[in-house]
Amino acid sequence: MKIRNFGLGVAAVLICAGFAVARDFELRVVDMHESPVSGATVEVRDLSSNKALFTGITDNQGRLTVPLSPPLAVRVESSGFEPVYQKIPESGADGTIIRLIPAVFHTAIEVLVKEDPISEGAIERNALTIERSGARTVYEALDKLVPSIYVPSRSVLGHGLGISNSIALRGLGGSPTTQLLVVVDGRPDIMGLMGHPIPDFYSMTEVGSIRIHTGPASVLYGNRAMAGAIEITPSPQKPGFFTELTASLGSYYTGQDRLSHSGTLGKFYYRLALGIEHTNGHRPNSSFRNQDGALNLSYQLTPIWKASLQSRYGHFNVEDPGTIQAPTSGNWSRVGRGGFSAGLENRTEHASGTIRVFSSHGHHMIYDGFRSVDANTGVRIMETFILTPNIEIDLGGDAARYGGRAQNIKTAYNYGEHHVSEGGGFARARWTAAESLRLNAGLRYDHNSVFGGVAATEFGASYRFSDDYAISLIAAKGFRNPTIRELYLFPAPTPDLKPERLWNYQATFQFRPARRLLAWATGYYSDASNLIVRTGRYPNFKLENIGRSLNRGLEANVRWQLLRRANSSSGYAWLRSTNLAPYVPENKLNYSLDLDFNRTFISLGGSTVGRTWADTARSVRLAGYTVANVKCTFLVSRQWSVFLAVDNLFNRKYQELDGYPMPGVNAAAGFKLRF
Repeated sequence: MKIRNFGLGVAAVLICAGFAVARDFELRVVDMHESPVSGATVEVRDLSSNKALFTGITDNQGRLTVPLSPPLAVRVESSGFEPVYQKIPESGADGTIIRLIPAVFHTAIEVLVKEDPISEGAIERNALTIERSGARTVYEALDKLVPSIYVPSRSVLGHGLGISNSIALRGLGGSPTTQLLVVVDGRPDIMGLMGHPIPDFYSMTEVGSIRIHTGPASVLYGNRAMAGAIEITPSPQKPGFFTELTASLGSYYTGQDRLSHSGTLGKFYYRLALGIEHTNGHRPNSSFRNQDGALNLSYQLTPIWKASLQSRYGHFNVEDPGTIQAPTSGNWSRVGRGGFSAGLENRTEHASGTIRVFSSHGHHMIYDGFRSVDANTGVRIMETFILTPNIEIDLGGDAARYGGRAQNIKTAYNYGEHHVSEGGGFARARWTAAESLRLNAGLRYDHNSVFGGVAATEFGASYRFSDDYAISLIAAKGFRNPTIRELYLFPAPTPDLKPERLWNYQATFQFRPARRLLAWATGYYSDASNLIVRTGRYPNFKLENIGRSLNRGLEANVRWQLLRRANSSSGYAWLRSTNLAPYVPENKLNYSLDLDFNRTFISLGGSTVGRTWADTARSVRLAGYTVANVKCTFLVSRQWSVFLAVDNLFNRKYQELDGYPMPGVNAAAGFKLRF
């Protein structure tokens, strides 16, 4: 009997031990403020052989359930943070917590979009958020959240074409914006003839996150990334089935309605999103209408390879009411644009990358008779190799052919059909030379069918004195090739133009004097040369590579967790330039205060913008202004929330474009339903 009882006891112990070995353990990734880091990539490795065993993504609470038991080793990566490699000998009762340290290379800022602070129960501080700010479009969010970016506007919705669709980063970008690249779903998004992005195409219908490269990104992207790059990516993949409906209506019959549905069927994932935007405008003849949609598909072919497809299409109609001194009617523009990106992704123990084929196209119709059809088609390859735990190398290349045809049906003038081809290869390396010292370098060579070859380089170093103090230094070269419009169309076709060039030098000091306070300051010096400028008088205009601009500036950012559910952030940008472009302020201050009352979330924000010149001759100057906004969200249930947003809270009178007064206090209310 005793032997039998002993045998049963041993069996029970072995069974319990078996359950213990097979039991999952929970991993939680947080930042230095103990706030969850969602979307972090966690790679679990065997402690002895260093073989990769499992890869996963943290959820909105920063949690990930790992179907393995310690001892293990994990590598955690998340945009905006230093990679962490940590050994886990055993798992505690409450799981394992991994704390990420903010990266010191402040050349990129990530902006999360699809974030619900109420359901999360905490304010995430590792990223700026669009949805909380009350921004209606991607460009508006960038203007509200990044102090060194300025986007002049003329209405509640709808930038239109021309000077009103420009964006400036550190005083650069151009009008139209050809010095700053927008990347959508991994593909460069441009109007093939004009070489610039179309801001009214960047609604919030299918945006998961936005990444802003401050400073040249030409090593990574080549042409047009001279001043930087803006990457727009779709919503991240989630297991299960989700449907979300958002609708709002406000002043001037301004409405935004979005519907999305996603699902996972085994190895297959799909997501469909549709959106409608409209406004009558705060002035006569200033209406805007937009309809767009996006479709994302992916299939896990093997544990290593995954195929994906991202596609978007939108069509908008916008009116320009003219200046208040000379109002107009019938000045409309109708634009339809679409594109796709088909990729084949791979991820192994020591390498990861993507092969991507992309294409975008569009048609433009303007009231003055201008008609155009354009396209941009290409391929991009990039692979990252982990040679050692301390050395990573990126190798890649891309090629594209862009162009189109245009005519004016009123004057019967045919601009002809034009196309340009370009391609290049690049290499980047990152070396952790010591525990506190990281070095990086990169090189690209590009060849253009019109101008020949051009090279771009970048160098960087960072040193972390401790977890709370760090410094980084960066030098990078960027370039921008002349567009087809400048070469062959108007206002003065000049086929012998050369690329614009930029050298940028910057230093960033990051410090955390207290556990709840994080701050960093960046000083930069940019030397832009060979700039394309227009000389002469109509009808004898001429384009020449004779422009130059020396820009120097300072950017300061502070994020302070006042209380557990109260967070403030502010950013200031100061700029001095030898050739300040129109509608670029020398001073800009952004600030926000986020308050979480469990079921109610309140976000107070605002901007103070300095004076700007309204013309290149510097004869007209617009006054500075301060505007404040507030957004209040109330959680009715886990699936349903309602919100109220008020812009220009104190009814300030101001202009961002000369002759176009901005609307006074205006509001919108709506709801979000998830099921």
